[in-house]
Amino acid sequence: MFYVVVKVSDVTAFLRLKTAAKFALVGLITAGLFFGLLEYSISQLGFRPLNASSICYVIAVVFNYCMHYYWTYGVSAQHVSTGVRFAIMISAGFFLNLLVMYVGVELLQAHYLWVQVLSVVMIAAFNYLVATIWVFRHRAVLGSKHE
Repeated sequence: MFYVVVKVSDVTAFLRLKTAAKFALVGLITAGLFFGLLEYSISQLGFRPLNASSICYVIAVVFNYCMHYYWTYGVSAQHVSTGVRFAIMISAGFFLNLLVMYVGVELLQAHYLWVQVLSVVMIAAFNYLVATIWVFRHRAVLGSKHE
């Protein structure tokens, strides 16, 4: 007989890596959805950029939440508790972005695009940690139930 010995810590590390990869993929798809809808709503539907950006942002956030809820983390908790936590996380990320942009552009006089890139990376890391530890904590360590 052939036996394979796998440490629990190795399995947990793999599942965390798998969750992180899913999180990143959902983020990239969400960004693509946002920019695609933004371009379409402005160029084809004639929306003003500020209105289009606001509407597309809401659509992207709802899409992002649903993908993380059902696929990345596969939670079974009620949407009320998870949704409120997600909204708090998104709001915190919004204010973190404002802070980073203010400090980088206004105080340090750095170019806004470089500061925004830094902010996006920081917020992605922040959101991953908060989503894993708090928002979707019910299944964050064990992986998705929808394998």
